[in-house]
Amino acid sequence: MNNKDFVDAIVRSAQRYPDATFSEKGRIHTCVNPYSYHLVRNNSDLYNDMDGLFVDGILMVKFIGWFWGHKIPRLSFDMTGMAPDLFNRLNQNDETIFFVGARQEEIEETVKQIRSNYPGMNIIGFRNGYFQTEEERHDTIQQILQTNPDFTIIGMGMALQENFALDLKKAGYQGIAFTCGGFLHQTSKGINYYPEWINKYNLRAFYRLYKERGLFKRLYYILLEFPILFTLDSLKTKLSKK
Repeated sequence: MNNKDFVDAIVRSAQRYPDATFSEKGRIHTCVNPYSYHLVRNNSDLYNDMDGLFVDGILMVKFIGWFWGHKIPRLSFDMTGMAPDLFNRLNQNDETIFFVGARQEEIEETVKQIRSNYPGMNIIGFRNGYFQTEEERHDTIQQILQTNPDFTIIGMGMALQENFALDLKKAGYQGIAFTCGGFLHQTSKGINYYPEWINKYNLRAFYRLYKERGLFKRLYYILLEFPILFTLDSLKTKLSKK
């Protein structure tokens, strides 16, 4: 993996946030983190097709600084990152938004939470992120095209959400789409998933491991595989330039 191109894409995205990110139509954005790094390496063409690439994970922020000398912000699509910036914008104008993700009962509760905290936001549609058939997935893309929201938020887990965003763009979507990982199911319990002290000390990954069952395998990818792979990829890229 060419880490210079990967990091350059992240740096460009960070430099364009928030003004260009929220205004340039027909673009799709996603976030990467230490856990998903192995998926990015195995699906590099998919992530190269993203218009915006942001870092969700303080460990990756640190490694990019150490190896490549770039100081970038952590920007995930949740209430500790991009979501408040976008939601405050939509709460004060007539732009529209559509949500796809989580289970049906979760997305319904999440929309209630968001509407309660941002009563001026125009949510023109939402549905769960579980498709029983390819036809149902296709119909959802067509529904989004027909309602034509200014923004679409997609939370299905990697790399399902990136593929959906890319297919949405290929189908002719003219709005702006963001993938959001677990944000939509997390918000079903309350608008702020992370306690303030957890966010302050950058312990979000460990808090998720504590709160959500079945995530302990992520420790291997976060604490062991990511540092090794990113280091090797960075060194390989640097040595190939000499």
